[in-house]
Amino acid sequence: KGVLSGGAVTFVTPSASGKALTSLVSEKQQNDDSSELKSLVKGWISVASGSVLQTSDEALQTYLHESVPILAIHGDEDAMGKKVTERLVTLTKAKGIELEGRHPVYLDSPDEFVMEVLKFMEENEL
Repeated sequence: KGVLSGGAVTFVTPSASGKALTSLVSEKQQNDDSSELKSLVKGWISVASGSVLQTSDEALQTYLHESVPILAIHGDEDAMGKKVTERLVTLTKAKGIELEGRHPVYLDSPDEFVMEVLKFMEENEL
């Protein structure tokens, strides 16, 4: 029900695919227009999305200002992923989760990964 409603969606962005959401807020910031963000993005589940490290603080904080909940997940063997999670927690008040595994943590800890995603979505009514 409502899956293809045309409304905002929750994005899961493993690794490089996170650039879609960091580019979105960077572009909106350059155009001084973040008003559409909430109509596009209901929530963001960032899985060690490296582009977060190259995105300005101000652009990332757009998610906080627009009240878009973020779950940042990384594997305990993924140093870059840990930096991404820490940055999102600091700048956007994201919920940060570290699971056992490498960069593709969803492959190393699939059950725990799915459990955390579903819990986050339920907590935020996504």
